[in-house]
Amino acid sequence: MMHRGTSGVPVRARVASTERKGGALARAAGQLCGNRLFQDWVVARAGVAPQGVSKLDHAAEYVRCACGISSRRDLDHNAQAATWYRERILRPFNDWKRRNAAH
Repeated sequence: MMHRGTSGVPVRARVASTERKGGALARAAGQLCGNRLFQDWVVARAGVAPQGVSKLDHAAEYVRCACGISSRRDLDHNAQAATWYRERILRPFNDWKRRNAAH
């Protein structure tokens, strides 16, 4: 967002330092939630998405709940959430993929 500085010249507004941005882990989790195979895994574990909720949103909510966070960007700022993401999401999903690839 742009605004005018004291000299009248447009300058870019600074982002508040308290606002956290997602990093690599949040981006990876976002991409994972968009993966159809991952969405199928979420359905296998948590059931189908409620009516009106997309598969992507259902997968994202599953990740947030499993990691105890309100936003995937917290994965990059909360060590416990990052650990839970690896233990409760990535490891079981990758194990599930390996088992199902054998069939």
